[in-house]
Amino acid sequence: MSDINDRLLNDLVDAVKDILRKEQSERLRDVYLVGDIDKDSARLVIERLRELANDGRRPINLYINSAGGNVTDGLALHDTISHLVSLGIEVSVIVQGMAYSMGSVVVQAASPGRRLAFPHSWIMIHEPAKWAGWQSTTAAAQHLDRLKQMQSQIYQILARRSGKSLRQIIRDTKRNDFYLDAQKAREYGLIDHVLGSVERRPGEADPPRTLHAVERQGSAAEPGAAPAEAARQSRDRSQP
Repeated sequence: MSDINDRLLNDLVDAVKDILRKEQSERLRDVYLVGDIDKDSARLVIERLRELANDGRRPINLYINSAGGNVTDGLALHDTISHLVSLGIEVSVIVQGMAYSMGSVVVQAASPGRRLAFPHSWIMIHEPAKWAGWQSTTAAAQHLDRLKQMQSQIYQILARRSGKSLRQIIRDTKRNDFYLDAQKAREYGLIDHVLGSVERRPGEADPPRTLHAVERQGSAAEPGAAPAEAARQSRDRSQP
């Protein structure tokens, strides 16, 4: 009788542990990209994103605090996120601290309306040639065709999501690192919303104060709406 009770107790403990593990896995849909973007960090983030996507279709949050890194690894991250979004999985990319260089490109892969940043974050874009890691004009010349292709890809990504023309993107990044705080990045079109308490300008609607507020706001937009259109719909609904 004692053996039966012990087995029942062990079975009950195991069942409770399974339930707790399942609940924990369902809650933890956050992924973190902190530090340089390289083959190791990109691999870990991509593996985690795909693991979460296989576990379910609920939204995923990617928090980024990176000064950038390798171009191809950054583009791999960008393409992975874009692929998950195309499958109908909502992916938010939240800047906490900074998203420089290739980090700013990763941000652009987020779902429509889901490029977010905390108020004291910074975003920086610059000429893609600086991201290639070549330290001499001789080395760059040897890879000139590939460099031009990567430049074109990155410019297209930034222009498409920001709504800026290619000419303006090129002009703003040529020769200089173009730094924007969170509010300026939103105005420029590199992010959609600033999270937390920020100063409100006269006549401007109250900004979302939390990630959940942005989620509620985003759900009011029509499915599949472009970022600019989703933002317009949200503004229209907020006006009396």
